[in-house]
Amino acid sequence: MFQWNSRFDNQLCLAAGCRMTQEPVEVRAPVFQGLQIIVALNSKVQAGVNGRLMEVSDAGVYLVLATGLHEGLDRYESHSLQRYVRIGFDAEAAERQGFGLDLIARSGHHCFNDNDLLVLRQGLSATARALATQILVCPYQGPMRDLFLNAKSLELSAAVLQQCLPAAGAQGAGAALSRADVERLWHAREVATAHFQDPLSLAELARAVGINERKLTAGFRQLFGMSVFEHLQQHRLEQAYGLLTSGGCSVTQVALEVGYSIAHFSTAFRRRFGIAPSELLR
Repeated sequence: MFQWNSRFDNQLCLAAGCRMTQEPVEVRAPVFQGLQIIVALNSKVQAGVNGRLMEVSDAGVYLVLATGLHEGLDRYESHSLQRYVRIGFDAEAAERQGFGLDLIARSGHHCFNDNDLLVLRQGLSATARALATQILVCPYQGPMRDLFLNAKSLELSAAVLQQCLPAAGAQGAGAALSRADVERLWHAREVATAHFQDPLSLAELARAVGINERKLTAGFRQLFGMSVFEHLQQHRLEQAYGLLTSGGCSVTQVALEVGYSIAHFSTAFRRRFGIAPSELLR
């Protein structure tokens, strides 16, 4: 388990970590002034700004743009795995790059929208996941490490902003989703996740959230960068990671608990996390 942070000459800040909290933890700190891009690979936290709280219980991307003073709060449950990458452009750099409040306010699924503070949520695409993982497992040391992390941070920022902001070149990525469609698709993701041990069919899921099956299939991939089936596979493996690191379960028990056959579990787990599940038991 680890966490670290760096700052580069181009006014870019980078923090990343992989940690398991053994006891409940509450962290209060001022919100970074500027633009933050937070990629949560695994996360279970109650996050808040200025006393307003939201639950973060799955992988996703959050954009936070703050131009004033705000108080942030993060509450972590015990035995919750946190894998994240956080990129920050200070206020001057964000403005210079054209990431203004008006542009970001027109994009994404708003968690907060309060004058000089915006928080947007979007799905975690395969590209963003891969780039964030490369940052977490950076193979270099010394000056080459800084060069690698700076480049990957900019690449990850571009990938996230291209998905989120129309002005960043997202035209042509498919028909724009209405605000109502985005809300239904987030609801579909939550319902699908809640039933991961006994999955709903696409038709059942579409009926549950009031959207047609075709829009569910296409819109889910457009918003989250993966199919409903791929999301459920990802969620199962993240549940498995948490069970293995909390102790008390064998690899076989965990595989069965999250709905994998023994034959396929180790292969899928290694592909997802880069290690064999048995390594977490040592």
